[in-house]
Amino acid sequence: MNNYEQNFICPKTKTKLVLSEDGKMLTNTSESEPLSYEIDEIVDLTFPKELFEQDRKERVAYDDAFQRYDRGVTWVFESLNADEQENREKMCSLLNLKPGMKVLEVGAGTGKDSELIIKGIAPNGEAFLSDLSPKMLQLAKQRLQPDGVTVNYFIANGTYLPFEDNTFDAVFHFGGINTFAERKEAFEEFNRVAKVGARIVVGDESVPAWLREEPTYKTLMKANPMFADEVPLQDLPKNINNFELHWIFGFGYYVMAYKKTEAKPEVDVNLQIPGKDFEDNWRLRAEKK
Repeated sequence: MNNYEQNFICPKTKTKLVLSEDGKMLTNTSESEPLSYEIDEIVDLTFPKELFEQDRKERVAYDDAFQRYDRGVTWVFESLNADEQENREKMCSLLNLKPGMKVLEVGAGTGKDSELIIKGIAPNGEAFLSDLSPKMLQLAKQRLQPDGVTVNYFIANGTYLPFEDNTFDAVFHFGGINTFAERKEAFEEFNRVAKVGARIVVGDESVPAWLREEPTYKTLMKANPMFADEVPLQDLPKNINNFELHWIFGFGYYVMAYKKTEAKPEVDVNLQIPGKDFEDNWRLRAEKK
């Protein structure tokens, strides 16, 4: 039995959800903005209902490609001379998973990384797996065989997550953030639903600066311009620390890992420089510029 009302809230209003008597609909409890969400084989908590055009195109593309997606991905990694399993294990290791954790994966796709996450939180863990593509997520649900872990599947837009603040011990997303219509808001949303101290791991295509003039990488970026995307450092939340940046999959993809903190960092610009017989600090030096 799926405890939808206990597991999820309205992704837009952040209010509680009520299950209909026939079990086919969830309705929020907001008086000012009533919204309902359908339940089929997998609950659909997508908001907005009419997606931004960029997000809509991505959903259509993945729904169309779901049966051949894994073969295509394996070819990409082979062309990058990268061991797919080894690299996926490296990414998931950045989450510092432990048995019993509650973990969210945004963009689970066909479940290749999900399988490693589930293994890392067994026994007694709980995984929440989402994707914007219903067909991709259905394939993941069919292929995954969780043992000792509760797995909850839901269709959703990563920018509007159906959870309370500070819900998860870790949050993972790989392979889609560069195309999000509201990318900065998505990073904030990942951070919002993570607990203070939780690890957040995010990655996508990007060739590093020192390889962009190499002939084979120039060909790669011309064939698929997403490989020329920059790492979206400017979109990261302020309240993080222990930041790491890695290039994986043959230097075709980046992966960032960081920890959510209670507050954003600050610098003591008024601290007096020792040994000076006159007042001097960072603030005074800035004022002189």
